Amino acid sequence: MTPWLSVVIPTIGRDTLAVTLESLRAQPESAGVEVLVVADTHGAVNAQLEYRRKDVVAEGFTWLEYDAGLHCVGQPQRTFGAKAASAPWVWFSQDDNIAAADSLANIEVAIDAQTHPRPLFFRMRTYWGDTVWHDQQLRQANIDADCLVFPREIAYQVEWGLRYEGDLDAAIRAFNLSGGDVAWVDEVVSIGRPEKDQLWWR
Repeated sequence: MTPWLSVVIPTIGRDTLAVTLESLRAQPESAGVEVLVVADTHGAVNAQLEYRRKDVVAEGFTWLEYDAGLHCVGQPQRTFGAKAASAPWVWFSQDDNIAAADSLANIEVAIDAQTHPRPLFFRMRTYWGDTVWHDQQLRQANIDADCLVFPREIAYQVEWGLRYEGDLDAAIRAFNLSGGDVAWVDEVVSIGRPEKDQLWWR
């Protein structure tokens, strides 16, 4: 079965990756979702990555590895993962965040509502209690990697910036590639660094 969505998750081997994956698996729509976990393998061998690899493979998800020649908060791994995605839509996450309840359903509804493929900018709840985006403007602190769902053709072309604000760079590049034709979707699809009481499926 061809997946309808690919989720790209860079990792440095955090143990929080387990709950990231649980939050996706717990949703009914996960059966049609391809999950690509992309390990940052730059530098010395990381024993934690080997533990995570075994867990990811055991869960039936895809494990990829990419050494970009530097550590850069997962940005090169997002670029690499997007190029490996097989679904017509690509969503980006992080190994210390979770998918919000009904996020896959909300993404699917938003995709179906489009008259043509274009970048979708969803909202996320940050670990300090804020929600981004605040308004429909691409600027620093008003977009996050977890907000971004791109048509595969655009995801393939976007190079994530090699800086902490690489998510903003990616959003701007997608905006430019689409000629400014994007959709701002009010649904919250991700929760950053969740507390135990935010693990909604438990």
